[in-house]
Amino acid sequence: MDDLTENVQKSLNKLPEEVVVLLRSKSLLRSLVQRMVIDQACAGLQLPEAMIKQVMANFCEKHGLSDEESLERYLTYQGLTKPDLMHQLGVPLKVQHYSLEHFSAKAEAHFLKRKEDLDQFTYSLLRIEDSDLAHELYLQIEAGEADFTALATAHSQGRERSSHGLVGPASLSRAHPLLRQRLRTATPGVLLEPFKIEQWWVVTRLEERQLATFDTDIQKRMAIELFDAWVDQQTNELVSALRGDQLANGAVA
Repeated sequence: MDDLTENVQKSLNKLPEEVVVLLRSKSLLRSLVQRMVIDQACAGLQLPEAMIKQVMANFCEKHGLSDEESLERYLTYQGLTKPDLMHQLGVPLKVQHYSLEHFSAKAEAHFLKRKEDLDQFTYSLLRIEDSDLAHELYLQIEAGEADFTALATAHSQGRERSSHGLVGPASLSRAHPLLRQRLRTATPGVLLEPFKIEQWWVVTRLEERQLATFDTDIQKRMAIELFDAWVDQQTNELVSALRGDQLANGAVA
């Protein structure tokens, strides 16, 4: 473990055993350790006072906390103090800063691994079990005799029926591999002939393809993803070590 993780470990070791057992039994231990890792990583970062005030103002506006009295009621209900809330609101900003400082150098490589999941596709989809009907509907759309939206709403047997046959913009990562393959190579606006996926006959048309590019926003997102993965790794090690200590002491059934 590095110095940061060792500091979290020391803090955890100060917790009374019965508190650790209680947190574990309520499935709260991992969440606590994770937040401790994040806080420790960002401990040296100081946000401008004006930034914190703006974040607080935005929070109060969003939650309808129009004055100090309503804010105090909220804090009492949540069991927080005002400094607690200000700290919590500042964490995402600190995480963004820390992530860029420590993980931006690896962000582009991470982006290239994730690019296929980040590309966005919008497509029309109609699926039915009857082959003859699928081909008939395809011919109607191809000939301009019927609108894809209307036919999908009337005939599609998949959940895309509720969106009138339109899917996306969305990643293709969860799409069937065959559908994903066809859409990745399709020309926007060109109707594809019916093809079979499992029990379905599918008629589809790619409407728009938005390919992800490595810009400033994506760099921030990739850096934060790498930070999150690092936090998960540190949390896993700490929780495992803590559980091992409890097993050795007979505190885990």
